[in-house]
Amino acid sequence: MTDIYPPNSRYYGLPIRTVEKADGTKTEFVGRRIIPARSRYRALTHHRSAGDERIDTVAAEAFGDPELYWRICDANGDADPATATAPAGRLIVIPLPLEIADDGDA
Repeated sequence: MTDIYPPNSRYYGLPIRTVEKADGTKTEFVGRRIIPARSRYRALTHHRSAGDERIDTVAAEAFGDPELYWRICDANGDADPATATAPAGRLIVIPLPLEIADDGDA
């Protein structure tokens, strides 16, 4: 299997699955991603939200890559990135990657 997603994608490393319909047509899809339990994350640092910022901006500041916003969302239990920095003043965990925090058992 060739990984079609870059290493900073939340879908990196997930298997590509195929389903065959009754008429014989096949459809590929990405296998299910299970979000790790919040207890597995360790804080690298914290960020106090200004309330009017976006989570990808926070990720760019913290990790140097805005596309790693999903790590912050996962560690803080946020299903919706659009509301991940609300309300203003919220203390947001900036996590270590699970590969580090979990001794490689991600």
